[in-house]
Amino acid sequence: MDFNVHQRSAPSQPELFEDTSTPQQQPNRAQPQAGPSFQQYGQYIQDPMVANMAMQYGSSLATSGKAYVEQNLDRYIPVSRVKFYFAVTTDYVVHKLILLLFPFLNKEWGAYNNTGGEPTRHLNSPDLYIPVMGFATYVVAVAVALGNQGKFTPEMLGLTATTAFVWLMIEIGVVQLAMYLISVTTDIKIFDLASFSGYKFVHMIVCVVCTMILGSTGYYLSFIYSSAAIVYFLICTLRYIILPDSTEDRIARGSKRRNNLLLLIAFIQPLIMFWLTHHVTYGPDPPPVTKQSL
Repeated sequence: MDFNVHQRSAPSQPELFEDTSTPQQQPNRAQPQAGPSFQQYGQYIQDPMVANMAMQYGSSLATSGKAYVEQNLDRYIPVSRVKFYFAVTTDYVVHKLILLLFPFLNKEWGAYNNTGGEPTRHLNSPDLYIPVMGFATYVVAVAVALGNQGKFTPEMLGLTATTAFVWLMIEIGVVQLAMYLISVTTDIKIFDLASFSGYKFVHMIVCVVCTMILGSTGYYLSFIYSSAAIVYFLICTLRYIILPDSTEDRIARGSKRRNNLLLLIAFIQPLIMFWLTHHVTYGPDPPPVTKQSL
């Protein structure tokens, strides 16, 4: 009887520590390849063919972008209309300034054609060149006047320009709101209204310059004359647009409301002129300086 005991091999247990005495071959791993260097990019750029392709692509992209802007810009900003208001000549500007400063001497007042053409066709036609240049000159004149008084600071330039622009927008908004509330329909456009409202900057420059030369007395004298001039100019110019024609049936309706609208546009100018220029006056003339004996 065989009593040999078959010894079963014990299950292998995992080693607690890895045997590192013999080097083991690690599997080959793919090494990341380095990308093209900066020098290679420079070679690509210096290649005439690549450079020509880039120039052609850039020019075609710029051309297509310009065409897209020109096609869609008129939806939001009427560029063609704005160009119309800046199409002026030197003779027009000179005669228009004379008309603004001395409107009492003019004997020819009439309606203008604001549907097309250049504003130089009629002296009463509105433009935006004189209001824009007057706005910029007014800001500089106020800065000079405040500098003569020792009150100028760099922040005054931005404050003066912002205040004048905001009041101009408020004025246009008030007139538009009044036209809507009283249900008056006129041929005056928004740019026409901005033009007529901006003409007062010419008279405001006169007031500021007279203040620097003659003090507060010169300011109040120039302000009275400038107020009368701008009111007379606006009434004589806008009456052919706002007031109905006597030969039409419109004279029987809304004539009083149209007169009130015309007076509102005209007499609101002196109020804004005074508000934007009275701070540059010297106040009462100072008493004469006498030398005191020490």
